[in-house]
Amino acid sequence: MLVTLIFQLCALQTYASTDAPLGSSLALLWCIGNCILYVGVLTFCIIERRWLFADARTGTGINFIPFIKTSITIVTHLVVLLEALIARGVYRALDVRVASVDGALGHLTDRAGTSLARARTHFRNKLLLFCAFCCAIELGILALVYSDPVQLALWCVTVPSLVIIRLKHLHHAYHIDRLTARFDILREQLESLVTDGVSPGRPKPTEATAVPTNAQTSLTRWKMNGPSRPAVIVDRVPLRRMFVAKGTYLTLWHASKDLNGCCVYSQLANLLQNFIQCTCDLYSLYALLYLNQLDDIFAYILSIVATFTALGVVLAACENCKNQVGQMGQLLYKRLHGDEADLLAKMLENFSLLLQHTPMSFSLGGFFDMDFVLLKEIAAAITTYMVIFIQFMPKEDTPTDATTASYSTLANSTTTVTPE
Repeated sequence: MLVTLIFQLCALQTYASTDAPLGSSLALLWCIGNCILYVGVLTFCIIERRWLFADARTGTGINFIPFIKTSITIVTHLVVLLEALIARGVYRALDVRVASVDGALGHLTDRAGTSLARARTHFRNKLLLFCAFCCAIELGILALVYSDPVQLALWCVTVPSLVIIRLKHLHHAYHIDRLTARFDILREQLESLVTDGVSPGRPKPTEATAVPTNAQTSLTRWKMNGPSRPAVIVDRVPLRRMFVAKGTYLTLWHASKDLNGCCVYSQLANLLQNFIQCTCDLYSLYALLYLNQLDDIFAYILSIVATFTALGVVLAACENCKNQVGQMGQLLYKRLHGDEADLLAKMLENFSLLLQHTPMSFSLGGFFDMDFVLLKEIAAAITTYMVIFIQFMPKEDTPTDATTASYSTLANSTTTVTPE
């Protein structure tokens, strides 16, 4: 409940629960109001650009680096809010699809509710910790840097957009963690099915409920043209659990595809903003080090740390979910060597092929795969552009010391005596 409320206050989730139409309408109006507000903020920054982004060195024109950072941050914030409005129905359908899985998991094990509650508590603690970390970062930047009224106004205009952009990464990670928690339960059930056929949280079948060893039904006998083959004894409980597990996986797999399609533009805008901000901050950091001006250096370091922390959270969530599904595929190989008449082994083999041909992946419209390789590529691209920008950095001549200047003048004016 607290997680949903935080995302609604940030206008990232424009709907409430299905049973609360009033809350859904209020969340929708709040998001529309935020869109209108930040269109006005962007207009204000463009109109007052000569006051907010004045070049302190020359006194004329604007400083390009803070102008591009501020404008791209506010535009990204608007993209995030607009996509929250456009993808409103898709996010709600995603919640309904994920909630429908909980009933199927409840038939598999009685521990599903406890595991899901533990996952919700874990993400709530992670979200609160990140919010506290982000607030400490921004307040530290405010205390270190923005003593000038113009810089203070620029900080007040930019910092809400920066916070929402970082929390959008956490909003994406929230939905991925929900899928991961359910895949974790599904993996535990498959592990118990492969090893002993008993579901954790379910009692073992008694003699009264067990299938008789001499049962010969249409399900347990192969009928062919010729002599009858021996009866095939099938325990229907593992087969039923296998059907439920396979249907649950397909539902979660389609939910992941819905998630990939409902946050494409906002996350692409977020990645672009992260890339531009980190490149500008690193360039400014190098310039301050080159000019030996260490007063503002910690503000740029803190900003880079906060940005990469938010990006690392969502990429770690994607990696964790992919690893859960990968462990499921490896687990099924333990039971692939069964009798040719073992229906459970055949179903496990089919499920294993399904996992191989429909792997879990998170991407942004096919442009980028959401994993730690993306973080490495972003770091490599920023380093490449930094090397290019440094080559074009203007070099300032250091002022010549007065003693050295007078000595050089005296040396140049000394008459050279030539021996006869």
